Amino acid sequence: MKKWQAIVGVILVFLLGAVAGALVTHSIYQNTMEKSFREEPRSMREFIVQRMNHELQLDPAQLEQLRSIIKETHAEIRTVRKQISPQIEEILARSEDKVRVILRPDQLEKFDKIVARRKKKREESR
Repeated sequence: MKKWQAIVGVILVFLLGAVAGALVTHSIYQNTMEKSFREEPRSMREFIVQRMNHELQLDPAQLEQLRSIIKETHAEIRTVRKQISPQIEEILARSEDKVRVILRPDQLEKFDKIVARRKKKREESR
């Protein structure tokens, strides 16, 4: 019986190590990707260009045209985001107010912290 316990123990240790490694890797990847996309739109644009080039085998002229198109598109998206951002904020505020009505006092305190973190993240990403 002790032999089986040892085998099961080794397997559990291996599985827990694999899960822990996967979680740490995922967390690092998420933080890196969020940070690079938030702080460096140029990197994100170049990522798109390289991915399309890899799949389409673009020539140099096409690459430059694609870079220009993607740059223009991102500029348009930023403009639209700025225009609709106040409307989105208003919708979110109304939603938060509706949620506050259904919460208990202990939940309300936690909810306010969640909302504050979300707002801080959005402000940092701008």
